[in-house]
Amino acid sequence: MTTEEAVTTAFKRLFRVRLQLGMHDPPTHVQYNYLQNTTVVRSPEHMALARAAAQKSITLYRNEADTLPLSADDIKKIAIIGPSAVNGLVLLGNNMVTPDEPVPSILDAVQDALGVNPNNYTARCSTVEEDVDYCSGPCPAVPSASLENCCWNCGMNPNCMHYTWLNYTCALVSSDSGRHTVKGAKSARCLDHYQHKVLWAGGCSDPACSKTDGFAEAVTIANASDVILLVLGLDQKLESEGHDRETIELPGHQEDLFSTLRTAYPHTSIVVVLVHGGTLALGKIATEADAILDAWYPGLEGGGAVADVLFGKYNPAGRAAVTSYLRTSDLPAMGDTNLYPNNGSKGITYRYFTGDVQYPFGHGLSYTDFEYSELTSQAGQQACAGFNISVKVANVGGRNGDEVVQVYVKYKNASSPVPNIRLVDFKRVFLARGCAVNLSFNISPRTYATIPVSHGDAAEEDIYEDRRYIEKGLLGIFVGGGQPKFYDAGLWIGVEIFETVKLTTCSQSN
Repeated sequence: MTTEEAVTTAFKRLFRVRLQLGMHDPPTHVQYNYLQNTTVVRSPEHMALARAAAQKSITLYRNEADTLPLSADDIKKIAIIGPSAVNGLVLLGNNMVTPDEPVPSILDAVQDALGVNPNNYTARCSTVEEDVDYCSGPCPAVPSASLENCCWNCGMNPNCMHYTWLNYTCALVSSDSGRHTVKGAKSARCLDHYQHKVLWAGGCSDPACSKTDGFAEAVTIANASDVILLVLGLDQKLESEGHDRETIELPGHQEDLFSTLRTAYPHTSIVVVLVHGGTLALGKIATEADAILDAWYPGLEGGGAVADVLFGKYNPAGRAAVTSYLRTSDLPAMGDTNLYPNNGSKGITYRYFTGDVQYPFGHGLSYTDFEYSELTSQAGQQACAGFNISVKVANVGGRNGDEVVQVYVKYKNASSPVPNIRLVDFKRVFLARGCAVNLSFNISPRTYATIPVSHGDAAEEDIYEDRRYIEKGLLGIFVGGGQPKFYDAGLWIGVEIFETVKLTTCSQSN
């Protein structure tokens, strides 16, 4: 329900902020346009905040046999596959301005986590032989600005043992057997190589994945890998404001890419990382991937946050903000936005959907385990009083971590159509391993009000008249780390409401 006064208040707040931001002033008069990128916008404090926000949003959907977190010490080779793995800009999502500086990609962040980033590699080569060329015939060669850069190029190539630098060209050879005298040539032996622990292939040329000609390369680089990291999802070309998708299935041949890798390497762990905004139907990936991590569009520090979660530096606690449906046909009809059953609509969202889902609203796993106990509430209440509940939550696993404690309500015998379940409150709390906390929640009557029946349907909420009621009867309260249908470790308790009153009566009495 809303009023003219409420709309006026919202309008004033909106335009107050717009004016404060200078959105109605000439650009040269706006102080924010003169902020320095490196000292203000990308200051250490801001980057740390971006990293923390990304970490907290990442959601772990699946983790068979504790595939995650990965151990950096145990990985000898990891294959990273997918075009979005090397694209830092895709992590920013929509409605953003392209940064002045490069955005680290997921590939960059994984390399950093494993300590094998080529940008941090310092080549070591033997004493240089002057006027000696090791290349006696056609040899692989790359442009090279200096002798030091030539040494670096050889160290980056696992097949290069020796090199010759001549005329700003670096010849990469496997041995010095072709040595001969050439004026100005400089040659040496590579003493250590960059450790190629991380290999990348696109598999698809872009997230649309309209062709499969890159699948063979993806299969090849995954050979003998300890783990395959497959980055799938969407980008700004596939979804944006004013550019909707017609289906929620993964685009093009993305699911086929997963199937190809799964068939080729049935015993190799495949970790899927999703980068997207809108909901995705994953098909067989949802049940065949070893682990699934949802990064959403994680922002400027998203690549680093993904690596933090992959390698256990951060314990994920994100929760699904939407229902992940199995298929496009599970969605309500286009244009059906009825929050309650009305005019033929069955109602929308997790509150009314009764079919099977891929991942429910509120779902998210952790690297540790939590236990719920001692759920208590007030014995019974007058309709307008609301009530308090308390619960004890303990971290009984082996890692520190956050838990998102969710409170759902359901009328047991309502006279009007009511949601299957309704989220009324939640708290995110950090718990060190072995520690516990007692949490309290105040449940307002507004959160469990019902809508009366009209001609067999629940009447719509009239924007000018509040028709909500607090109904007499037994109200079921569930507390846990997810919805009661999908979270076995939660607790139920009942609260008896003693009378039926209109919600506006409660407002007038308070």
